[in-house]
Amino acid sequence: MSTDSLSLEKNTYRKNTTMPPAKVSTLSDREVLEANVLRQLLEHYFKIVRAAVLDAVPKAVMLMMVNAIQDNIQERLMQAIYLTEDDGAFSGLTRESEEVRRRRSEVKKLVASLRRGIAVMREL
Repeated sequence: MSTDSLSLEKNTYRKNTTMPPAKVSTLSDREVLEANVLRQLLEHYFKIVRAAVLDAVPKAVMLMMVNAIQDNIQERLMQAIYLTEDDGAFSGLTRESEEVRRRRSEVKKLVASLRRGIAVMREL
């Protein structure tokens, strides 16, 4: 083979591999229908995703804002309770009512009598 015929074959090969085919096949009616259905399904899917994101973003922002405000308010309230110069305010918040004190003493007496009863039963 001569060098001219080799270069001619290489040029022909390059043209055939880099050039698109001369005739583009047309799609059948079924393929066109399937492509349209797929396009519609994708458009519907993206609409759903877009709506979900549009719904989720404000909720996430509000959640972050509420959590930040909650932490800030809780910190301020605790400072207001513990750092007041008036100890009466703090003691007033932690004071038990008379009913709770009375019930506590009754329960203590009941527990003591139950323990004595258990001790007596162990001795038998």
